[in-house]
Amino acid sequence: MSMQQDSIQRFSHRAENYDKFRPGYPRTLFQFLHESVPITPNLVIADIAAGTGIFTEQIAMWGNQVYAVEPNVQMRSMARRRLAGCARCVFLDGTAEATGLPDRSVDLFVSAQAFHWFDLVRTRAEFERVGRNAAHVAIVWNLRNTRSAFEADYEAFIRTYATDYLQVSQRKMDTVEVHSFFTPSRPKYRIFGHVDTLTYEQLLGRTLSYSFLPDETSPALPQMMATLAALFQAHQRAGKVRLSYKTRLFVGRI
Repeated sequence: MSMQQDSIQRFSHRAENYDKFRPGYPRTLFQFLHESVPITPNLVIADIAAGTGIFTEQIAMWGNQVYAVEPNVQMRSMARRRLAGCARCVFLDGTAEATGLPDRSVDLFVSAQAFHWFDLVRTRAEFERVGRNAAHVAIVWNLRNTRSAFEADYEAFIRTYATDYLQVSQRKMDTVEVHSFFTPSRPKYRIFGHVDTLTYEQLLGRTLSYSFLPDETSPALPQMMATLAALFQAHQRAGKVRLSYKTRLFVGRI
C-alpha cells in the first residue's frame, strides 16, 4: 500500500468515532475567515479532505457553493449525511493532489486537520490549476494543549500507545513548511482558543478516532482502554475532564 493509499484508508474503521467525537472549531475563527477573504455570495469554496464534514458544515452556513472533496468512502458518506440539508454542497471522490475539480473553478480552498497528509508540491500545482482570481487557501488545525495535569498525562498516554504518532500527526509539520506553500506571498497566522469538557464515553470515542492509536481490531485495545479509564478517573471532576486546544489558522493567496 502506498503512503497516499494508507493516509486515505487508515480512517475507514474510525469514521463513526471521528464524526461523533472529534472537536469542532471556534466561532471566532469563522468570523475572522469570513472577513479576511472576504466571503461574497458568488465565491466558490472547496473543502479539501473534508472528512465527515465537521468543518464543511460551518462554512456551508454562509450559503456559498461548496465542494467537499474526500477520498475515503466511509467518511464521504457521513459528510453527505451531515450536510444533507445543504443544497449547494457537491461531494467529490478526490484528493488534494487530484481534486477532480474543473480548471479555474474555486476561489477559496480550505483544509481542516488534513494539510499534513498532502504532497505539498503536487497540491500547490493542483490548487493553481483549479484556483481562480489568485485563490485564497485557509489551513486549520486543532492542536491539543498539554498545559494541565490531565492534558499532559493524556499526551503521555497517546505517545505510549501510538504506533506512528510523530510521523503522521500535524506535529510533524512546522510553520516554515506551511509558509513555503504560499511563497512568494505570506499568509496571515492566527491562533484561537477552544475548550471541550468530555465524559468518559466522549473521551474514549475521541481517542479511538485517532489513526495512530489501536482501534477495535487491535489486541492492544483492552489494555489501552483500561489505562484510559484509570487516567479519566484520576482527573475527572463531576464525571468530566477538560481538553483545551489551540486552533491554528493560516490564510493567504497562492
